[in-house]
Amino acid sequence: MSLLLAAIAADAVAGGAVLTWPGAPPCNTTLHACIAAAVAGDTVEIATDGPIDETIEIFGKSLTLRAAEGFEPVFEPTNGTDAIEAFGADAQVTILIDGLTVRGGTIGAYQAGTGAFDIAIRGNRIESTGLDANRSAIYLRTFGASPTGPVQFEVTDNDIALGFLSGDDICAIALDDLPGPSSGSIARNRVRDGGEMSTYPAMRIHNATGTLALDVVANAITASGYNGGIELVQDDVAGSVATRILNNLVVGGSDVMGPQPGAVSLRATAGGVLALVANNTLAHNDTGFIAKASPGATLEGALANNIVAFNAIRGIVIDSGIAAAFDNAHNLAWSNAGDAFEPGPGTLASDPLFVGAGDYHLRPATPARDTGDDQYVPEDIEQDLDGSARIIGPAVDIGAFERPDSLFADGFEAP
Repeated sequence: MSLLLAAIAADAVAGGAVLTWPGAPPCNTTLHACIAAAVAGDTVEIATDGPIDETIEIFGKSLTLRAAEGFEPVFEPTNGTDAIEAFGADAQVTILIDGLTVRGGTIGAYQAGTGAFDIAIRGNRIESTGLDANRSAIYLRTFGASPTGPVQFEVTDNDIALGFLSGDDICAIALDDLPGPSSGSIARNRVRDGGEMSTYPAMRIHNATGTLALDVVANAITASGYNGGIELVQDDVAGSVATRILNNLVVGGSDVMGPQPGAVSLRATAGGVLALVANNTLAHNDTGFIAKASPGATLEGALANNIVAFNAIRGIVIDSGIAAAFDNAHNLAWSNAGDAFEPGPGTLASDPLFVGAGDYHLRPATPARDTGDDQYVPEDIEQDLDGSARIIGPAVDIGAFERPDSLFADGFEAP
């Protein structure tokens, strides 16, 4: 959580009122009425498991909406799929949505004003066997404000399990064109299950005219049927993106349709992208990693310390037009149907030796152990996908998981 979000959350608990629903007036009727009666800085705790058949809007005021201790609230709206929506305004607004379950619906946030909008969506569970087409389980986007105020966001620790029909435009997490300056993280989310076929990837980040700083860290995408895993598109000359995509696991992505699906896909049609893609495991997809830029756009950065293996159509694709500005080093590329890049220093062509049966941890004899390059590990990223230390031993391991060193009783290292 950002320092600002943490401060507001602390104020809501220490200074603002804590309202419990269902409870005493004004929280003795609907949850909607309870939220409407809350004032800025209040916390609304839900003290029922539900199911709750309401659609909720939090419009233009700072509020925490969370599960009360000992409860696991479940929203099952029958009137529409937008279960919980949060809106920014012309004044500063901070909203936290924490620890809720939504079945057959979505959680969304809109920047609807010129004021700063801080939004945290964390620790929630979204499950559905058939969202409407062109829906995202969790989404952030603009809502017609001009000019648009800055957005600071955190989408963290959510569990998303969707079942979609063939051809639906469905994704798990979407960030769509925030015109104002925006920054935040999509971290530690789990995307699983999936459906027959979606034309959207599991995570879709689309930027046009805004300035976006984004971390995509320690997410596990193991769902089938999505049109790729993590997709980032920059498509307006006025916009730019700086992103770090680190310690993610992406498996099961399909190449459903163009222009360039992949477990991690970077595309700049206009404007500029600066990206560090490091210590990810991209395996058993149709395409592993792909990066391209249109004439006049820029795509710079590095692909380093990644395992890209067992991908059915393409492994690593780095467009020749950006190769000089996009480093690749210390990646392990193995048993992909095809690669299109010039291997950089430290590239390995060896079986990564996954544990197997859907377990992408590394066996003791893995060639990925201690063969990464520490310069591509940011100082503030101290943990791997499991939450273990990111660097154990003389150098970082390649891939999303660090292999723990172990010692025999005589003090010698285990193989």
